[in-house]
Amino acid sequence: MSINQEKGEYEADFTPKTANRKISKPTLIIAAIVALIAGLGIAGYFIYEGTFYYQTDNAKVDTMIYQLTANASGKLQMYVNENEEVKAGQVLARVGNGPLIRSPIDGTVIDVHMDEGDYVTPTDIVLAVANTSDMYITANVEETNILKIHPGQSVTVSLDAYGQSFDGYVQEVNTVTSTELTGSSISFTTSGTYTKVTQLIPVKIRLLADIDLADIIGTNATVRIRIK
Repeated sequence: MSINQEKGEYEADFTPKTANRKISKPTLIIAAIVALIAGLGIAGYFIYEGTFYYQTDNAKVDTMIYQLTANASGKLQMYVNENEEVKAGQVLARVGNGPLIRSPIDGTVIDVHMDEGDYVTPTDIVLAVANTSDMYITANVEETNILKIHPGQSVTVSLDAYGQSFDGYVQEVNTVTSTELTGSSISFTTSGTYTKVTQLIPVKIRLLADIDLADIIGTNATVRIRIK
């Protein structure tokens, strides 16, 4: 047997059986049509979502939190512990023989910054009290989308801590941006240049179900607002 014959037989043995198969023209046409339909379906989905819904994961479980300062210098006397429920006007701490630190609301002590016997100054934050009876979701919406958001719109809220979604509604759209509220809205530099930054506006969202949010303050959420 010649070398060429051996080579031919060897190639024949190891050539995939599908190598000589030909894809018919109708099959190619059907595949192209399927791909086109799939592409149109995906494009249609995103157009529908963009038209009827606004979604953002820049959202969190929120409430009013009061940071209470010492307002005087001296040794600290603490009368409450972290996670303790308190009443409005209740004495929470005292600085020396002087000022009493009282709770401004009915709520929960969520953070104790100082310990019994610590020496504090007037600006030291001693503890924080949260209004845990009034929990909500805060979503930060870009200024380019804020005019689409209105009170009463239905919302689906996905809570990372729970790993599931809940129904809710837009209760309030703030009238100022987040940077104005925090006092960090300066966009000009000392050289006089200006950097344009997309501003965010807080939107308050309420859940319809009575979900316990008091233990997950500040945790992440994703909101999907029906805008049309």
